[in-house]
Amino acid sequence: MNVASLPVILYVLPVFMLLAAFSHPHWKRDALALGGLCLVYVTGGYAALILLALSVSLTWLTLRLSPRRSERHPHRTEIWLYAGIGLQVLLLLLARLLLGSQAVLPMLLCTLQGTECLSSHAAHKLKTPPLHSFFCYQCDMTRLPGGPVLSFPQYEQALAARAVSRQKIGSGASLCIRGLFQLICLSLPLRTVHAQIASGGYVQTALDAAAMMLTFYLMLLYQLKGLAQIGQGLGRMLGYDLPDSFDTPVMADSMQDFWARFLIPMQQWTKRVLLLEDRTFDAAGYFARTALLFGGIGLLFGRGGCGMIWGVCTAVFLTAERYRRQKRRFGQLPVTARRILTAAAVLLGMGTLGSDSLIDAFSCYRALLCINGIPLSDRIGYTLGTNWVPLCIAIAGLFPLRKLLPEENAWGRRLCAVCQPAAELVMLLFSYAELLSRYLRP
Repeated sequence: MNVASLPVILYVLPVFMLLAAFSHPHWKRDALALGGLCLVYVTGGYAALILLALSVSLTWLTLRLSPRRSERHPHRTEIWLYAGIGLQVLLLLLARLLLGSQAVLPMLLCTLQGTECLSSHAAHKLKTPPLHSFFCYQCDMTRLPGGPVLSFPQYEQALAARAVSRQKIGSGASLCIRGLFQLICLSLPLRTVHAQIASGGYVQTALDAAAMMLTFYLMLLYQLKGLAQIGQGLGRMLGYDLPDSFDTPVMADSMQDFWARFLIPMQQWTKRVLLLEDRTFDAAGYFARTALLFGGIGLLFGRGGCGMIWGVCTAVFLTAERYRRQKRRFGQLPVTARRILTAAAVLLGMGTLGSDSLIDAFSCYRALLCINGIPLSDRIGYTLGTNWVPLCIAIAGLFPLRKLLPEENAWGRRLCAVCQPAAELVMLLFSYAELLSRYLRP
């Protein structure tokens, strides 16, 4: 069972949401932490719950036991730091082997936040927090399924700035509905489409390969975006302001800009922990750190060596873009051309990340060379034809269509006030209809 299932959406999330809403302000974060643990158990079983508990407890123990720097033992702090990070990475890899890629997101969040706490503590920027506060920070139900990644001071600041209002409740409910629609009505059907295209060696022509890469990117985007918006909406209804995780990635005009837009809190975490802004890195150092990050992400969300190869290739692109000598020549290109080139580079990477094996990845890129022709094959054309509605909605959702609506005058505001609730009602009905159909389907 995963988050996009009827018992989780209909029972687990509402029960702990109501428990947090009607609890005393001092107990709200406890209710959200218990909700996070229940969510992990329902979606991953005892194995996921035990691994999460080990990750949180070992991180806190490392923080508690790690010594301060001294002239007599100058490297003892670094040894504890790298030992703690190594334990987190081992638990994350174990979770990937036991749980699969869909249930590993909570472990990834805890690993990233725990690594930042260890790094900040080693740099004397963070005192060891109480176990209760650290547990609630790591297991928060609003952030555990899909982020965002926050530092411990950011989490404490969000708790202190909590304020409930009718406007926040309404906007939070709107975010939850949009997140549900993206997760259930877009990501799940596109996962099925991608599985049908990628399996069995049916990718033959150039458009077949392009369809496989596009469906995998859309599936991954709406899965992560839907989970993040559901958590953000739940938090906002309770009065907590969580940052946005996406900022129209299709408008990115470079690879650096794309990854800054695709997962905003992740990019900020990279600047705080992996690529510190107060330090200068040469090309080799920058490549090593980005390859470590994206190689790990590819290993978690890809399949075997394909994910690691995608991570290394992404690090090569980012390093080349950051340290290229002819920056002006690329910058002189029109913005539209740069956006098209960036989108093409991202989609090409999906051919490796979304393939089951290196042989399938090689076949996908071979098909892009038009060796077997350009048009869609009959089987993949039929698959896309029977799922054209979610595919078209997913493609349209890549672009900032809401900005095209007139909002400057009174007529535009009235139009938005009518269209938005109607559209959200339709999205909510379709989401629960799809959930019910999948739950009853044998």
